[in-house]
Amino acid sequence: MCMIKYIDRFQRMDALIHMRATGTPEKFAEKLGIKRSTMFLSLQEMRNLGADIRYSCSQQSYYYVDGKRLKLTRNSDPDI
Repeated sequence: MCMIKYIDRFQRMDALIHMRATGTPEKFAEKLGIKRSTMFLSLQEMRNLGADIRYSCSQQSYYYVDGKRLKLTRNSDPDI
């Protein structure tokens, strides 16, 4: 996958998780425009980077347990 798309996906996931607006796993994958299995793999990658992400059945959303968010950015400088 193109690195820019990868970072964009993680930024979108981060924003939805931070707002506790992911919805169910099915809805979350739908919002991201990806398969549910791909969404689960992406969540695992975020966890591997240190994010403590869990799912709340009562709120029907993923959330950050400790409030720490991932910060992935893309550099707009084509020379780097």
